[in-house]
Amino acid sequence: MKSKWMVMTLVAGALTFSGAAMAGDAAAGEKKAEVCLNCHEPAEDFAGQKAADIEAKIKAVVAGQHKHGKKLTLSDADAADIAAFFASAK
Repeated sequence: MKSKWMVMTLVAGALTFSGAAMAGDAAAGEKKAEVCLNCHEPAEDFAGQKAADIEAKIKAVVAGQHKHGKKLTLSDADAADIAAFFASAK
């Protein structure tokens, strides 16, 4: 039973670390988000939202699953960076 908990703890730790390693770069996202800033005010439009939630919304727009005023063509890394920037806005 102890080994089962140990394995679960190690797996949970690995998943946590891998998620942190894949988090976006807010500084890079600020430059990439220039076009977004023509319409969106980060502190108002994305206040209190987590980067992962914002990233999911951006990816939905890119995939055409969510209506948006502009056609977006962004890589997953770009979406993560822009989401990190918007999530960090104060």
